Amino acid sequence: MIKNNKAQIGGFLPYLLFGIILVIVFAVVAIPMAYVSDEIYDELKQEKHFGESNRTVAKINQVQALTTPAFDQLVFIILFSIMLGSLFIAMFTDYHPAVLAIFIIATVLLVIVAGLFANVYGEVSDVKLLESKADEFTFTNLVLGPQLPIIILILGSISIIIMLSKRGRTSSPV
Repeated sequence: MIKNNKAQIGGFLPYLLFGIILVIVFAVVAIPMAYVSDEIYDELKQEKHFGESNRTVAKINQVQALTTPAFDQLVFIILFSIMLGSLFIAMFTDYHPAVLAIFIIATVLLVIVAGLFANVYGEVSDVKLLESKADEFTFTNLVLGPQLPIIILILGSISIIIMLSKRGRTSSPV
């Protein structure tokens, strides 16, 4: 027999917090990782490692060209998925004043954490050694700059409005 359990924000909220922190930490680590991988690829392309095989060097160039955009797009897709998940949680959560208060507190907490991590990301991308590599992360720079707390605040506000719009109903739209 299948039970119809209503979704509640309390069960999913820790995953949202963990997801936001995880994507920001991954973005901070991705810049040095991309820089180091470029150094490794450049070293592998030297003739003493692979002889005179132009095919091997071409494959290394192909992988090297895909590494930074892959990291960049991965950060953007994960962050977009977490934000979309936040909207779904707001839509499918039953209205209750306690749940609304928890969601407001979580939004404020996420804005503070996002501000702190946006500063950390800015400091990592401003390191002279990593500066040119950080400029290649277009999507990540777009969403993880100083506007990240604003994006999360707007998304949290929209989610709160969605939850408040269901005040008269007793259950989620499921």
